[in-house]
Amino acid sequence: MSHWFHRNCLKATGPLDTKHLTPVLTSQKANQIVNELKQKRAQLISKMGDLLSDPRSTPAIDEYLTIIRGFVQSAEGGASPLQELLKFRWTQSLGTREPEVQKCAIYEVANICVNVGLWYMKRAAKVASTNNYCEADAKEVHTCLRTAAGVFEYVLDKVAPNLDGSQLEDWHDCAVPVLQAYKLECTAEAQEVTVARAIELKHKPDLISALAHETSKLFSDADTSLRECNTEYVTKWRRYLQSKIKFYAAYARSFQGEFLLTQDKCGESIKTLQEAQKLYKEAQGLCKQYENASGNAVGEVRPAKHPFFQKLGPIIDLRLQKSERENGFIYYQKVPEDLPELELKATYGLVAPLPFEVPPVHPIFTEEAYKDFTIQQTPGPKITSSDKDDLPPAKETEIGGDTSNIKNDSGCSIQ
Repeated sequence: MSHWFHRNCLKATGPLDTKHLTPVLTSQKANQIVNELKQKRAQLISKMGDLLSDPRSTPAIDEYLTIIRGFVQSAEGGASPLQELLKFRWTQSLGTREPEVQKCAIYEVANICVNVGLWYMKRAAKVASTNNYCEADAKEVHTCLRTAAGVFEYVLDKVAPNLDGSQLEDWHDCAVPVLQAYKLECTAEAQEVTVARAIELKHKPDLISALAHETSKLFSDADTSLRECNTEYVTKWRRYLQSKIKFYAAYARSFQGEFLLTQDKCGESIKTLQEAQKLYKEAQGLCKQYENASGNAVGEVRPAKHPFFQKLGPIIDLRLQKSERENGFIYYQKVPEDLPELELKATYGLVAPLPFEVPPVHPIFTEEAYKDFTIQQTPGPKITSSDKDDLPPAKETEIGGDTSNIKNDSGCSIQ
């Protein structure tokens, strides 16, 4: 079984400890808020990783975020007096099972949102992993990936700047390089859907070339974001991104070569298709490196075994043979030493993240409700050595699926 999308693990978390709140919860309203928080959090955590459920139709996401937001800010928009009332434990999608622990509700919002983004990514991979595919499935994959990109963009722009960066390693999920890489990867993968559809609908080769070129650049930007991160944790992820860079660069040159031949530029077509062959071989080498690299990936991901990858090589070979044959019979053009310039910007089909926002503070958080928490009577939660004990991995549904019998032109099930 050969999946197309690399996926890191879901983040694991521990249950909320509220024992220290006994002297604080002196009213029914305060008890209600804490109980709602624990209940909605547990419901959301239990649903994450269920890839049979569509996160777009999961009310538990907003139901929890609207309550935890009351611990971040007040209904009037100022800082909530409850920000440091609880401690939260989260593992990293790239790291070990040892959690990071912080007494900060902003930290909780950031990690919940990152896990929501990962959930959307995994749902997209689940839907894309079958050959029984229809247009509605393609739209869901596209929407899930754009939504995930928007979630990571939200954390990157509006949540991460408010975190204590001194407590973050460069490979942690809330670190800027990792958030940026996730956002760019999701955007690039959504654009893969666009490229595959353009191929299946036989759009003009110059448009497909430009789209593939832009997709390669997005994967390249994602890889660049991870360049300074600890290699122990990001090597496998980077090899995946690098293989996609070369793969879509090969696609861009392949369709450019086809387009140049239609413009009677046979010599340039040959040069371009020779470059496509070279890039495709480099992509094959990176796929092998990816398969052998250690990392925190989920599932058996072998891009080079996927029909979408395997069909490109023969397509390039046939196009090159055609250009060489036509040049020998008709054009007699010299093959240039320099490669023709690629179209720098596609005019259609470029993908942008879908905007994401955490819902407003729940109406339960009134000025009187905050006063019901007698915060001055407790020193707050203590972080102990046991808080650093390993957490069990988050439960995840297998992506599954079967892409071995795809029969269409491109070899891609995303149509």
